[in-house]
Amino acid sequence: GFMLLPTLTRYLHPFYLVLLAFLLSISNANGTTSNKALSDLCKKQQPVDFAGYVEIGGIPQWLQIRGNNCQYPIILFLHGGPANPIRPYADAIFKGWEQQFTLVQWDQRASGKTWLKTPATANSQLTLAQMAADGLALTRILKTNFANAPVILSGSSWGSALGVAMVQREPQLFAAYVGSAQLVSGTENTKATYQQLLTLVTAANDAENLALLRKLGAPPYAKPNGILRRITRQYEATLAEAAPAHWWQPANPAEMEANAEAFEAAEEYSFLQYTGFDVNTGKTGHGMMHDIEFMQNATEFKLPVYFIQGEADLVTVPALTQAYVDKIKAPHKQLMMVKAAGHNPNAPMIIAQWQIMLQIRAKLSHHESSIQQ
Repeated sequence: GFMLLPTLTRYLHPFYLVLLAFLLSISNANGTTSNKALSDLCKKQQPVDFAGYVEIGGIPQWLQIRGNNCQYPIILFLHGGPANPIRPYADAIFKGWEQQFTLVQWDQRASGKTWLKTPATANSQLTLAQMAADGLALTRILKTNFANAPVILSGSSWGSALGVAMVQREPQLFAAYVGSAQLVSGTENTKATYQQLLTLVTAANDAENLALLRKLGAPPYAKPNGILRRITRQYEATLAEAAPAHWWQPANPAEMEANAEAFEAAEEYSFLQYTGFDVNTGKTGHGMMHDIEFMQNATEFKLPVYFIQGEADLVTVPALTQAYVDKIKAPHKQLMMVKAAGHNPNAPMIIAQWQIMLQIRAKLSHHESSIQQ
């Protein structure tokens, strides 16, 4: 059976670019492309239900847009991985949210259904800058076609790295940024995970995992391995509440089954792009993870920022998130710690996200009504 979620975490992952697509996205970045697919979607106060390809950054990228009133604030979700779209599971996880928001699920470059149309070629490279350009182009398209509705950017895990990169570049496009399981540093997060696991397995007298960790040694690693990810999963399973099983039944199982191999190839590709590991040379070079150093270059924000952190998250550990948030200067900043939540979405985490979204929405409508008066 093909299960995305274990990989949703598997490790954080990356994204890709053909040079041509990059050049196209520059000419295209202002989102002035006439995306006919979207132009008739938003009739005043009407519900919206769209699924299809839209040209972003020079390639067709898959979007799913749902909401009860197309003038509601938009939440643009940035999935993790890279290459682990939340879209197949979104209807179950975010059930009811469409009554207050327009929900946009996007299969990023080299992910999910976007990969199906444009699989990576041997010479294509995925970069954080290119993916951020895609995200900003998409945001402009949404604002153009949805009566300039406010956009809340919600990034999780890898998506939180993408989210910070986006709001750093063009804060004026967004009403707020919400980071869950926030990545702070591609290198430091991995080191913090290693140290935290050492502490936990030692306290648990877990000789088997302790031996594995000692043999592995502290990061960075010359080549990718699944050891840390496997042990974090094992320990999060005892520390965090399990997500409801029905969340991980995809909305369209046949589609997942039919494309299982392609989706796996997308993850494999993205993972290598993220880590910078070159299969041919067996060496690790510069990967997308090495562009994530937010303590150094992303501590000032020109918009309200919210962070939601699972107390039992062993992949993006609470201490590092806290240190990052402490350094941030922003018009408003908030860190919500969530008990019994790990790195993956579960009920406590999604409830916390919902509370934050309603808080942002209330501020938006207060702002609107003050303008109208």
